[in-house]
Amino acid sequence: MVEYSISEDVGVLTFNNKDAKVNTLTSAVMEMFFDHLQKINNDKSIKCLVITSDKPGVFIAGADINEIKDIRLSDKAELLLHQGHKILNFLASLTIPTIANIEGVCLGGGLELALACDFRISSLADSTKIGLPEVNLGIIPGFGGTQRLSRLIGLIDSLGLILTGKPVSSKKALRLGLVDGCYPEGFKLEFQNKFVSSVLNSKDRKKIVLKRKLSFGKKFMQSNIFGRAFVLSSSRKKVLSKTKGNYPAQEKALLAVVKGFAMPLNKALGFEIKNFIQCLKTPVCESLINLFFLHEAQKKFRLNGVDAKPVKQASVIGSGLMGSGISWSLIHSNIAVVLKDLTSKDLLKGLAQIQSIYSQLKKIRKINSRQVSLELHRLSLFSDDSYLNQVDFIIEAIPEDKSLKANLYKDLESKVDKSTIIASNTSSIDIDALSKSFKVPERFIGMHFFSPVNRMPLVEIIPSKLTSKETISTTVEMVKKMKKVPIVVNNCPGFLVNRIFLPYVNEAIFCLLDGASISQIDRVFEKFGMPMGPLALADNVGLDVGIKVLCVLEEAYSDRMYVSDFAKNVLYDKTLLGKKSKKGFYDYTNKKKVPNSQILEKVNSFRTSKADISDQDILNRCVFVMINEATRCLDENIVENAAVLDLAMIMGTGFPPFTGGLCNYADYIGLDNIVDELDVLNRLYGKRFEPSNYLLDCVKHKKTLRN
Repeated sequence: MVEYSISEDVGVLTFNNKDAKVNTLTSAVMEMFFDHLQKINNDKSIKCLVITSDKPGVFIAGADINEIKDIRLSDKAELLLHQGHKILNFLASLTIPTIANIEGVCLGGGLELALACDFRISSLADSTKIGLPEVNLGIIPGFGGTQRLSRLIGLIDSLGLILTGKPVSSKKALRLGLVDGCYPEGFKLEFQNKFVSSVLNSKDRKKIVLKRKLSFGKKFMQSNIFGRAFVLSSSRKKVLSKTKGNYPAQEKALLAVVKGFAMPLNKALGFEIKNFIQCLKTPVCESLINLFFLHEAQKKFRLNGVDAKPVKQASVIGSGLMGSGISWSLIHSNIAVVLKDLTSKDLLKGLAQIQSIYSQLKKIRKINSRQVSLELHRLSLFSDDSYLNQVDFIIEAIPEDKSLKANLYKDLESKVDKSTIIASNTSSIDIDALSKSFKVPERFIGMHFFSPVNRMPLVEIIPSKLTSKETISTTVEMVKKMKKVPIVVNNCPGFLVNRIFLPYVNEAIFCLLDGASISQIDRVFEKFGMPMGPLALADNVGLDVGIKVLCVLEEAYSDRMYVSDFAKNVLYDKTLLGKKSKKGFYDYTNKKKVPNSQILEKVNSFRTSKADISDQDILNRCVFVMINEATRCLDENIVENAAVLDLAMIMGTGFPPFTGGLCNYADYIGLDNIVDELDVLNRLYGKRFEPSNYLLDCVKHKKTLRN
């Protein structure tokens, strides 16, 4: 796992866990590493130590998450942290120069190990990502990262890395002073040897260290108590504005970095351990770690014993917002795409949408012009069907109209190869009903992407009763190749996520009609942790689209998904489409989002009550209606289990990750409490709140949803 070799007078420690895809710092690996360090310390012939990896694309991916999970509720956490500090402190105390040669992923404990070295160099390969992502697991760096990073690159830049948890490229790491040199991919040994020579030359070594010098402003801000107090105060405001106080790890990380900076290193490391353990004991940490394992398991999901067909050429039919987003995701994943629509004008609009995604990525330096050019070469635009016999996979992304889609499928099937898979990006239409349009229904499948496609990681995969296993397997593998998370769900109107989530939006509209204000409703859910409130979200999706899908669900589920006359009235008002018409629940015409007076007039004409409605009532009504529908989905086996349902809701709707997901949240507040509240709401507002039999059964037998 850790191999030691000597090249002339340079010691080389190489990480390479042959039993795993990545190198991690397990307790066993750390002990082996420490043994080697002690031998190196006693060998006076060694003039320099290089720490590297033989694992392709990986330096060290971090600590072992399984061990972190195991120590959460035990007394071993402090012991493990002290042992880690002891080993990395020993590395930092070696009298010979130490160099971390980073090629590939260097995250968490991997970076903390590199920070304990005197110098760091890194490959310019795209796979090289350097960072401290611990806050995403509800903890903080625990092997010295909060202290050594700030002492290396300064207080302000270290907070930027630690509080966001986002990794940086080698180029940015060089600009920050996090690494001391970079080399082109394929020149690892040549650059390493040259850098070792420079480090062993005292003049060259001083020049390398001098390049790390902070700007006067950054140095001044961290060098006095008033500057640090300002950094702490301003950073806390930024953290709270983003987390709403729901993610304690960010606040603990901030304290550890800023307050620890003023302490001697040994004392500061102890302060880090104290804050780490406080994070470890929170339910947020438990939720985020469980979510991590769920995510990893779903990324590896595949149908056992069923091989997927290779997809070399795909086609997307429909160049609207969804079709262009899907096309971008495919070409960005190295899959050639033919984008088809009825007219050249439509295709050019789709191309403009794809280019706007690239412009956003270029603006935040996620991609460069050369990469954009290469990816766009994978895209072809067609308004005819001449290419159809050449594609392996077709994704239909035309408007949500059953007859329109059925006619398209009949035409498509006569023009494509018998083995070509055809998928529909429908968000609500019954897949079994759509499959009846095919002579070979085994090739057809539902493939529901979420908007905006370039940002949302979830794809629901919905087989019909006749879809072949090969079709399912091929679709799953293609979604994984697109770096998205596939979740296979059984067919029903609305599938899984929309069936659960749209009643939440619908209930928000009912709250509006019952006396709540637009801004109050959205504020409640922003505070709860949703990315945006339900009414602002409806504007973003498009009121015509959202309410049309609500009507589809009403047709399928009748009273429990009843859509108000107000909502249906809005559906037919073409001036109120949301953001795309600059007016919906909010008015966007003056570049400011304010409640729309036009829609408020409509509300007043339909409003059933002008009574005050509390924030808690709004929260309970909208969230409990989701929980109730989720239990029906579990009862009908629409999804594998409650844990996968939770992952789908987090990735498909932005349900607050710190809660662990909808079902986990329900278990936390108590299913008996939910049933009691649903009974009250059922009497007040009708059948949409009637507790499901599954939920009642769980309460009767004292079961939870997740266990």
